[in-house]
Amino acid sequence: LSSDVKLSWTLDHMDQNFMSVLKHTMFQPTVMNPSEIVVTFGDPVSVNCSTSARYVTGMGWEAPFGGTGFKPPPVVTWRVDKLEEWTPSPFCYATLADGSRCTSHPVIIVYKTPDFVSVPDMARGPMVEGIGYNLKCDIYNVAPVQNLIVKWYRGNETVLTQTFNGSALTPVNTSSTLRISTQRDYNGLIFRCEAELHLRPKGPKFPPNVTSPPYTAVVLCKISTNLLHVSLSTMDLHGCCEFKRDH
Repeated sequence: LSSDVKLSWTLDHMDQNFMSVLKHTMFQPTVMNPSEIVVTFGDPVSVNCSTSARYVTGMGWEAPFGGTGFKPPPVVTWRVDKLEEWTPSPFCYATLADGSRCTSHPVIIVYKTPDFVSVPDMARGPMVEGIGYNLKCDIYNVAPVQNLIVKWYRGNETVLTQTFNGSALTPVNTSSTLRISTQRDYNGLIFRCEAELHLRPKGPKFPPNVTSPPYTAVVLCKISTNLLHVSLSTMDLHGCCEFKRDH
């Protein structure tokens, strides 16, 4: 059909060949608003489904929660006051004059920030200068994990950024490991990890995040035995609170 053809059919005399063409093309008589939505688990959510097509006799939403039943056009709304489904699958349907149906599905991402984030190595005790250590960051109950980014900070410097693979839509526990080779000027520095959920373009502008309690490094510095005759008062003690002698 050319764009300059004006359709003036009524529902009672609609051309059945035209209806058949519609069903076998990509034509979609309904419009979602929004078509994609990012929502926190437990928050309210709503999506409008509308049509301006004259050959739609009725429409509605089918869903475990928030279904509307069969309604007259032009608009039906799927609404849930407290979304507690990790994989909601509502769909809007439009019934055409010949009795057939077209359906459309909004894209819904349900997310949850971690219950808490921790660096359990806080209980390990002092570290020794020059020795390699693994600092572990545990992230509990986060979803979806494929949108998670963990950042490690040493002081105010970002020293590691880690992304995660996966397809789980429900909350999971995961972890990130930072490998460090201890230096004496690490003594007193604060290490922390931060879990962020990156949900753009439809999600929050600023990524929701949870940060671990700070881990303050205590470094034992080594001194050579051939320096033992030097008075401690003349040595550079900057960056170390305690000393470990080589034997």
